[in-house]
Amino acid sequence: LFTEYDDDQMGCATVACAASSDDPDISSSGMGDTTYAKIVSSEFNSIVVEHHLKWAPLCETLPGPIDEKTPSNRLGRYDFSHVDRIVDWAIDRNMKVKGHVLVWHVTTPSWVESMSSEEIRQAIKRHIFTTMGHFQGRIKYWDVVNESLAPDGSLAENIFLKKL
Repeated sequence: LFTEYDDDQMGCATVACAASSDDPDISSSGMGDTTYAKIVSSEFNSIVVEHHLKWAPLCETLPGPIDEKTPSNRLGRYDFSHVDRIVDWAIDRNMKVKGHVLVWHVTTPSWVESMSSEEIRQAIKRHIFTTMGHFQGRIKYWDVVNESLAPDGSLAENIFLKKL
């Protein structure tokens, strides 16, 4: 991928991985000494965190410090540990990080379905402020909304169109 921005150009690699047990390239000390990590750090000057910055993985589906045995919709409770390791790895190598994506119907937490329109508005605002606030000064570029339009150019049929 090559993405051009107004103030600079970025050769961009996507870092995609699931839970920490499934991502051999990511460890608490960074991406390690894998072939992938070597290529990313030598051939690219930025990364896009593909999965970990999405809403449901941050506060619903990925395991983390939140006790998984206690039933909870995790509303307002975030686990940034997985993505912090990726972001820190990139920053330690003077790479830029693009945040992807704050609002996308595919990775919206399941509990949003039961909310009223006003509750959804508040939850989206809280999610955006919480996530961007956590990475303030570390992530400069963000995809905020993904796939709000259908392929024909009309508004996409999803939870946000239905309830908002």
